[in-house]
Amino acid sequence: MSEQFTRDTTGDDPGQDSMAALAPPSAKRIWFRRAMLVVLLSFAAAAVISNREGLGEALREVEPWAIPVALLPGLVAMASSLGAWRSLLADFGSRLPWPTAARIFYLSQLGKYVPGSVWSILTQMELSRQHNVPRRTILMVGVLSIAVAVTSGLSVAVVMLPFAVPDAVRRYWWVLLVLPILLALLHPAVLSRCLGLALRIARREPLPKTPSWRGLGATAGFQLTTWLLLGLHAWVLLIGLGAPALTALPVAIGGYALGYAIGQMAIGLPAGAGVREAVLTLAMSTVVPTPAALLLALTSRALLTLVDLTMAGGQYLIIRRSAKVS
Repeated sequence: MSEQFTRDTTGDDPGQDSMAALAPPSAKRIWFRRAMLVVLLSFAAAAVISNREGLGEALREVEPWAIPVALLPGLVAMASSLGAWRSLLADFGSRLPWPTAARIFYLSQLGKYVPGSVWSILTQMELSRQHNVPRRTILMVGVLSIAVAVTSGLSVAVVMLPFAVPDAVRRYWWVLLVLPILLALLHPAVLSRCLGLALRIARREPLPKTPSWRGLGATAGFQLTTWLLLGLHAWVLLIGLGAPALTALPVAIGGYALGYAIGQMAIGLPAGAGVREAVLTLAMSTVVPTPAALLLALTSRALLTLVDLTMAGGQYLIIRRSAKVS
């Protein structure tokens, strides 16, 4: 891998905060980053290989057009996820140009396939060193990103599922209990106090800026767009499995948001493995037979893992090309 990857060039967009670059990394850190990327790629590739049988079955059972079409909203959803992460980072006082944010975010997403639920955040910390982003800011943004994703995902499920699942309240009553608590914790005043207390307990300096309504609103907007796109991804697969299009749409959007949100709460499991599939199967089985719903869940995981690899690989190719030009 080229040394350009380890340097993470730092040019800023016009009008953005100045982010002066630090000194180039040492040779040991360069090799550390290379080894880290190899480990992340290995786990992501293993996730694809472990689902190869399910993906092979999907190629036989799903309409041929559905799988390539389902990839498109998955790719766009990753761009929306980048927007959510970048807007939250800017709200904490660390504004990064889009190319730099994409390089850090997409490469770090491979970390979610490593057991432990912390590797994406640790990768972001490492890759953000060249841009003067405080480690405590990356940590808080990582934790808060999960909180916003879970809260917005549960909100989407509460709105969408009752349209298609008659007994949605009986099945998912606990969401109505958890959601108000999460929404209250995301109030900027409450959130600022909680984050400040956590940093004091950890004996860390306060954050450069505290969360604002504007920043959290922008982040929530991007995240809601992500849920819509991922729901469309699942909807295409449902139609490919024979589900009625109109009935399947709210199930796909609400069910996928619910499954993904609960999967993110499964701390320690790589990308919510098992938990997400269980919830997706339960939700999607309201419009297709249970075996088909399970097939959809496994196919979706394989396709979105390919999306993560594609986005990370795209950043690597951009970096390689920039290194050759320079």
